[in-house]
Amino acid sequence: MSRVSALPFDQVPENLQSVMQQYDEELGGSAFVQVFAHAPELYQKFIDFYFPLALEARGAVDMKVTELARLMVAKKNDCNL
Repeated sequence: MSRVSALPFDQVPENLQSVMQQYDEELGGSAFVQVFAHAPELYQKFIDFYFPLALEARGAVDMKVTELARLMVAKKNDCNL
């Protein structure tokens, strides 16, 4: 199976480096953003959609629980992790 490599941090656009910092603070990891950095415009559109929703729901469900749920859905759908 082919895999997409992670871009070196210094090649990640500055706006996504900022997103990585936010993920590090909230979730303790952000290396996956370096993979999405291959398509920075597309990932920025996702961020523009997702972050406001996540902030609106903040406190209702812990971010770590949200990410664990996302992981379990991916596993249930046979996504390779």
